[in-house]
Amino acid sequence: MFTFLKLLEPFLLPPAIIAIAMLACVILLLAGKRKSGWALLALTLVIFYFLSTDFGVRPLIGSLTLLMPDPGRAFADPPDASGAEAIVVLAGGVYRPGPQRPRPELAGTSWMRLWHGLELYWRFEQKLPLLYSGGSGDPFDPIGIEPGLAEEYLLRIGVPEKDIWTEAVSRNTFENAREVKRVLDGRFPGVARHRIILVTSFIHMPRALLTMKKAGIKAIPAPADFPLGSTDRFFYFSYIPLIDRLGYSTACVREWIGIAGYRLMGRL
Repeated sequence: MFTFLKLLEPFLLPPAIIAIAMLACVILLLAGKRKSGWALLALTLVIFYFLSTDFGVRPLIGSLTLLMPDPGRAFADPPDASGAEAIVVLAGGVYRPGPQRPRPELAGTSWMRLWHGLELYWRFEQKLPLLYSGGSGDPFDPIGIEPGLAEEYLLRIGVPEKDIWTEAVSRNTFENAREVKRVLDGRFPGVARHRIILVTSFIHMPRALLTMKKAGIKAIPAPADFPLGSTDRFFYFSYIPLIDRLGYSTACVREWIGIAGYRLMGRL
């Protein structure tokens, strides 16, 4: 099931849907169905513009924010750490070594999450351990190297080994919650409901909070990797299609698909 869903997912996201729609336009026009072809092309352009500008990105991000139990707390700095057992950082991806990359590197999203987790570790005076959660989400390469790489970075920065916990089993958000609970059950036996500071990307936070709640974990949001800029006002670049906006809208659609899928499978 995991492999099937991973292979299906790209075809449900905006880039593939737009490409398929453009191909359909070409087929319709070549088949002589000009009215249908031009109508589909116009619709595709409107959708592309909507998803690659602030006109679409901001409503999509806002819709996800509404799923948070208390959206205002997502911006609390620092979050309420009372009773927390650990700072949990969810993995965000890793670049594996290859012909043009001599060594593995954390992806940009992972770096922002890890760094924010480290900021909180220092802010709370090193009283809470860091738990880095996430194995390989690649069905064709199941060996998870990201937690080990994150641990290596933390050790080099000066975090004591005793304060670094990792798990490399989970492959998605649902499994993150399951494995985090397993680790916490082992570290804090007898605790009925664990409490954590949860660090992940802002767009990913609603789904992560819902899965943690389902697993019986009280998660206090401490998001990193915030989309857009520092202003809510529209400005010059808000009206121009940009690749980062398309990336944000794709991430939002991916989260909605994930939330809907988890609900259908009884995971939320």
